[in-house]
Amino acid sequence: MTERGVAGRVDEPPAVHVARPSVDRKAGGLRPLAARLRLPGIVRRIVLTAASNVAMTMAGALGGIIIARSTGPTVRGEYSAVTSWLGIAIIVGEFGQPIALCYYVARDSERAREYLSTSRAMMVATGVVALAAGMALAPLLSHGRPGLTVAYRIAFCCLLIQCFGDSYTWALMARAFHLWNRIRVAQSLVSLAAVVVLWQLRLLTLDTVLLALAGSLVIQLCWSYWACRRTDLVPGRFTPEVVRPLAVYGVTQILAATPATLNAYLDQLVLSVTVPPADLGRYSIAVSITLLPAPLVYAIGYVLLPRLAAENAVTASSRRLQRNSVLVSAGLATVILLPLALAAPWLVPFVFGATYRAAVPLVWILTPGGVFLCCGQVVGNLLRGRGRQMVVARAEGTAVIATLAMLAALIPVLGVTGAAIASTVPYCISLAVMLRSLWRISNLEEPDEGTP
Repeated sequence: MTERGVAGRVDEPPAVHVARPSVDRKAGGLRPLAARLRLPGIVRRIVLTAASNVAMTMAGALGGIIIARSTGPTVRGEYSAVTSWLGIAIIVGEFGQPIALCYYVARDSERAREYLSTSRAMMVATGVVALAAGMALAPLLSHGRPGLTVAYRIAFCCLLIQCFGDSYTWALMARAFHLWNRIRVAQSLVSLAAVVVLWQLRLLTLDTVLLALAGSLVIQLCWSYWACRRTDLVPGRFTPEVVRPLAVYGVTQILAATPATLNAYLDQLVLSVTVPPADLGRYSIAVSITLLPAPLVYAIGYVLLPRLAAENAVTASSRRLQRNSVLVSAGLATVILLPLALAAPWLVPFVFGATYRAAVPLVWILTPGGVFLCCGQVVGNLLRGRGRQMVVARAEGTAVIATLAMLAALIPVLGVTGAAIASTVPYCISLAVMLRSLWRISNLEEPDEGTP
């Protein structure tokens, strides 16, 4: 990916050029090991981002295993419910600004400071509104249980921290990709370290886990701000004239992101009020297994989004890039998930404990959905890089309607099995709609949607 800064490319440290030793020429023209391992720019960024995503996923998975084994299915289910509602609140509070900010910093780098400062003010304002709503709804979401109400309110406090911090973090995605990756990994590792310490001290509860999450987000905020100062993204000033483009992109992004988030969380949100927490805990474990390819596959879309945003036209090179990214994402997700599904009967009880054995059939049902979801996220980011957020919104909106209809029909009859079916099929629908639009864009250049 090519990110452009005010003074040129600053997304990675400058390379140090060293003359090849004479032994290299005597060895049949073989390059030194370091040179042989140096990948082309886009591929290298994808590999580094995938490695960062894997590290984050491994940290999250290990933390999830510790929580599941030490607290049991009931608390694990409550944790899934709380974090699912937090995910919805974040989408509302951020108002689509993280992707909008990345898009405009990449597309108009000379005004990057103005975009960052303005977007930050917009996110903080909407974040305060979402925080107030979450605090008011906490007793309802917890079904009047005081302890769970406190957990929801701790989680919603994380919302405002993330809204403030993401203004810095996502600007770095377009300006300094290597710092963006490092900061995300650091937040996950800090959160994991806190969970391990709490576990060893026998203090691991739902409340302490959420407090550890809040602390890791504060650290991420501080590091992101420092990185933005280093890359000349701050200080800046609120600029009214850039509110409109940020808001327009943000609205279309939230129209796309809200259905996508609902598709990701809707099954667990519905299960949180219709089945026992233990069943939800087992279901959430099955979902987490089928999301294991995500860190590798999502890296493709993350890297290509700012690159496509910086282009002014569809070229033969970008067409090849888009086609290859779709094929690689689908193949990679399949290669990872198929062996996991086959190994699930012994893998799930071994890793999570015998009480989670009922999650195995759910893994089998959710496996195709995991492939569709991972590939769909890449295709969605390709469309966002082209300014086609409304295409993504229409695809995800269609999927939400299908999800709601299937959840209503299947959960009363099949329970968590019905939820797994209702999660898999809409991902296929969404992917098909987005692929059709991407193919049309690649073969017929059209004006951007959702951008002024």
